[in-house]
Order: sequence, then C-alpha cells, then structure tokens
Amino acid sequence: MRKMNNEAPQPQVVILGAGFAGMGAVRKLKHSPVKVTLIDQNDYHTFQPLLYQVATAVLAPNEVGFPIRQVLHQHEGAVFHTARVSGIDLDQKQVLLEGMPPLAYDYLVVGLGAVANFHGAAGAKEYALPMYTLRDAVRLRHQLLATLEQVDRNPALADDGALTFCIVGGGPTGVEIAGALAEFFHSVAARDYPNLPIRDQSRVVLLEHGPHLLQPFKPRLQGYAQQALEKMGVQVRTGQCVQEIAPEHIILRSGEILKTRTLIWTAGVQANPLAASLAASLSDSQANSQANSQGIEPGKGGRIPVNPDLSLKGHPEVFIVGDMAMITDSKTDQVLPQLGSVAQQAGHHAGSNIARRVEGKETLPFEYFDKGTMATVGPGAAVVQMPGRRAMTGSAAFAAWLGVHVMLLTGSEEKAGVLVDWAWSLLTRQRGKRIILSGEGPDPAPGDA
Repeated sequence: MRKMNNEAPQPQVVILGAGFAGMGAVRKLKHSPVKVTLIDQNDYHTFQPLLYQVATAVLAPNEVGFPIRQVLHQHEGAVFHTARVSGIDLDQKQVLLEGMPPLAYDYLVVGLGAVANFHGAAGAKEYALPMYTLRDAVRLRHQLLATLEQVDRNPALADDGALTFCIVGGGPTGVEIAGALAEFFHSVAARDYPNLPIRDQSRVVLLEHGPHLLQPFKPRLQGYAQQALEKMGVQVRTGQCVQEIAPEHIILRSGEILKTRTLIWTAGVQANPLAASLAASLSDSQANSQANSQGIEPGKGGRIPVNPDLSLKGHPEVFIVGDMAMITDSKTDQVLPQLGSVAQQAGHHAGSNIARRVEGKETLPFEYFDKGTMATVGPGAAVVQMPGRRAMTGSAAFAAWLGVHVMLLTGSEEKAGVLVDWAWSLLTRQRGKRIILSGEGPDPAPGDA
C-alpha cells in the first residue's frame, strides 16, 4: 500500500459497481486520504433513465454510456479494473474476481445493481427483453429495426403479430418506452416503409398487473399518463398478468393469447445474485427478523437489510448501496424504492461515512431527500410528482424532465450530443440512430450492472 507522508498506509477502499451508487461513492471520496479501487464488468457508466431512447433510436449508446476511466482522470490515485465479481470473503476482507487475484480491502462499497425480476413467468428468461442495461437497450433496438426489415420482406408476418410490441410493467420505464414506440411507429416507421400498413397494423400494448399505471404517482398523474398514451395509440391494459412467454405469443393469466414476437419486460428488478451470498453471511436471527417484516427472503434474490448508516450488519467496514440494499427511510419507516436518486444519494452517503471513519469520526445515519419523481409519456407530455402535494403535467412537465436529465448526464460531450439529438427529434419527428450493425443484439450478461 502507498504511504501518506511516509507515516501511515492509506486505507484501501474497494467499490464494486460503477452505477449511480458506486460512482456516487467514488466522487465523495475524491479528497479523502484513501486509495480507491473501482470494479465493474463494463468500462462505462450507464445513465439508465435514457436507455429507452437508445432502444427506440433517439440516442446512440455512447450518449448514455460514459467511459469510467475518463471520470477517474479527476480522481488522483484511483484505480479501475474491468472484471466480474465472483464472490466476497467477509472474514478475510477480500473480493474474489474472475481472471484476477483476490483484492483486499479495508472498506468495501457494494453497489452491483440488480437483474430483471420475471416473477416466475414461464419462458421469460428465454424470450423476454428486459430494459435495465445498455446491452438490453441495444438488443431491443436491434429487435425493433430487424423486425421491420423482416416484415418488409414478408408482409404476411404482420398478421402473425410481428408488428405487435407488448410491454409488461406500467411503471415509469414501461410508460416511457410505450410512448416512444408509438411515436416511432407513427412518425418514423410509417414513412420509412410506405409500402407497409404500419399505422394500421402496428400495435403497442402496455400490460400492467395493478389497477393503474405509475403506481407511486398521484391518481391525477396516473390518469393523465394513461389518457396521453391512449391518444398516441397505445393499448393500455391494467389488471393483466403474463403467465407464459413463447417466441411468437404470450399467454395471460386469464388464458388470453396475444400474438407477438417482442415482449419487453419492465416489471421490476431483483438484487444482483451476489446478494444471496452476502445475505447468507448474516446470522439467521438477524436476517430473518429484519427481512421477514418486509416480505424479503435473504439469500433468495432479495435486497440486503442494512444498518441506518448503510453498513452491513456485523460488518461495519462494508456498505451496501443502490438496488442491492434494503434501506428504510428514517422519515416514513418504509423501504425506499430501487430508484437512481436513492442509489446516488446512498453512494454519496457511504463514501462520506468511510471518510468519517478514516478521520476517526462516528458514521451518520442515511437520510433520503426526496426530489420528486418524473416520467415522460411522449413529445410535449410528461408527469412530474414533487414532494408534498405539488405536481405537473403536459409541456411544463416535459420541459422540466428535459432539463433535469440533461443536468444529470455525466460528460459535456454527452450533454451536447443529447441536446442536439433531442432538438432534431422534436423538430422533425425523425430518429437518426436507426441503423442495424452486424453483431448487434447480444444476449445481456447475467448480473450486468
């Protein structure tokens, strides 16, 4: 270990995952006297809220993916490795990596994210297209464009559901991609393929298990979103549960069969599989007493209960953040949702608590600051739910959504590129990223974070 002023060795801080949580911890430790090592299986940070725009050819992958090594140019002494985490040895304080020797740590931040939760639907792992990673978005874009080319060569495929795109999950991601797909078919595909009855035969079907879209939002915003989608031609079907997924159809729990070759899954996530081994390290009494009250089973894909300061129970040197952590809001006593804003704030707090420990100070409990929730429905249409009773819809909400998302993007080049692409798309109703590259559409890697 490198020494500070020839006196004491720098504490080794290992951060697993370069998502919102992990990058938040990295930035918070920038000026701390520690050596930071960041691990991720990808060499880029993904801005997940805009993945659906990559999938629908509004943005290019590099506009929502930012090189991690470039971020670390401003973090002197930080080290990054592209590697997959295979395990964590809590007793030996080591991270086990594929293709690399074990990595020792004094402090550990675990923010490896989540994977799709298919809720036991038969065939989902094989045939559903999740929307959580950049690979997922590229794969869906390939599916969208390749399907149109197939129907162009063989128009009879439209009668077999090739132009029916089903989305499972009526949360913000499901609503956003449903609106983007409807806009794509009517404004772009119909002009690209004038020989095909795109406007008549294309269908976007949004299936939601609950009684309303956007469950966490106020009823007025739920109603606005549904009406806006239906005005765009989206078929919104609430109270629907998908039981089985096959290559060319899906079966609902009611027994109804829908012909489709594209099933997009946005109906929730579960913690990275590594959470199972960490949860198993907790004593049965600790894990069960904490998790059962929330209906979560440690060691079976559920999130990991953490202390108020975000540390792992029994291991104060380990902090769990992001979608892997089961964080209880100190104000409401409710478990916080798996949102980017929660992950980012938790990452910052974990980094801050490590810095406090290094300085010999006590850690502080995490307090989540709710900045509101938003979702775009289509061009000029969005919903914004702010803390308290305030809310916005329509063009004002859409403008707020645009501003917030540009501000949150990582690099100046990415911000400029996104602004240009958005302006072009809004003014012309065109999508400039609709080309098919050989080798696109890879299967998403398990546990991609």
